[in-house]
Parts: sequence; C-alpha cells; structure tokens
Amino acid sequence: MNSKKKYAIIAAAIICCAAMALTETVIEPPYAVKCVIKAVLFFGVPFALMKCFDVKLFADTLSLSKKSFLRLFALGAAVYLVVMASYALTKGLFDYDELVRSLSEDQHVDSRNFIPVALYISFGNSFLEEFLFRHVSFIRLSEYSSRRTAYIFSSVMFAIYHAAMLGASFPPLLLGAALIGLAFGGFIFDFIDEKSGRLYPSWVVHMFADFALMTVWYIHI
Repeated sequence: MNSKKKYAIIAAAIICCAAMALTETVIEPPYAVKCVIKAVLFFGVPFALMKCFDVKLFADTLSLSKKSFLRLFALGAAVYLVVMASYALTKGLFDYDELVRSLSEDQHVDSRNFIPVALYISFGNSFLEEFLFRHVSFIRLSEYSSRRTAYIFSSVMFAIYHAAMLGASFPPLLLGAALIGLAFGGFIFDFIDEKSGRLYPSWVVHMFADFALMTVWYIHI
C-alpha cells in the first residue's frame, strides 16, 4: 500500500466536499453556476492531486457491456419502486409539503425550472457524486488502503456531504434518519461496485433513486 497515494485520494475527496459545502451554504451562487463549480471541483481536484502523486484516475473502470446495462436497469427500476413505497408508507409521518417547500426555496427551484433541475440532478449530479464517492473514494482508494478503510471513508463522506447540503431544509429527526440512510446507502453503493470495479452499478442505482426523489418533489412542488 502506498500511503502518499492513499492520502492524496482522501485529501481530494475532503477538499471537494468542503469547497462544495462552502459554495452551497455560504456563497450560494445561481443554480447553473453551482452546477459548473461542482463539476470543476469533483473532476478537477481529484485529477490534479492524483496526477501529482501518479495515481491512475481512469484506467479501465469506465467500460460497460450491454448485458450488464440490462441488469442494472432492472436493479434501478426495483430501487425506484422501493423508494416510492417508502414514501407511501411515511407520508403520514412527515410533512412532505413543508419539506419540499423548504428544499425548493433553499435550492431556488419552482415549477418553472423544476424539469431541467430534476434532469440534471438525476443524470449529471448523480454521476458527479458517484465519480467522487465511488470511483475515487472507494474504487481507487481501495487500491492503496484496506478494504475496510475504503468502505468507511467513502460511505461516511457521502453521508456527511449530503447532510451538510440538506441540514437547513430537514427537521432534526428526518435529518438524522437521512444521515444513517445515506451512510448505509453509500455502503451498498460501494458493495455493488466492488465486484465489477466500475462505477456504473452504483450510478444507475443512484440515478433511479433520484428519479424517485424527483417524483416526490414534483408531487409536492
């Protein structure tokens, strides 16, 4: 194991998350500008640091067969149904109208710009996050650290990053549940990527989970 390469990967993820949290909560630029900043951070910072420490960022982990795609599509559809079923079971426990209102105000989203935002979140944002938290923080990190370290770091960073983004919008009880769920979800994403060594499995699951969340958002916006 190469400790310098390991810490370069860890530093890249932490820098990206800290900079994006600052952008989201303090700078608060227009949504389109924020998307560009996130893309530059989540691609640029890992590339720069890993280049300096001679870590192969891409290698052969981005290829995908047609057979694998069909399996992933079926898995993603199942995830969509599970999330929607969870929403149906919990809508009597939480005020989703208020939650969506607060989230929409925080993200400057309304019925006029919801569709492009939802498409970006589902396709673009999900890929950026899987690239950083799975491809960089798990697949690449596991090459230079223990499997346990890669699992814990990537899933915890995934949860903390999202908790920081959602903290102002979610009530404490729901935020705590979301933090636990996100960490567990990050662990599952790592698990389904581990066998193939590719980020596509987790990206498809993440994408379909976002489809479901966007559906709930649309119902209440």
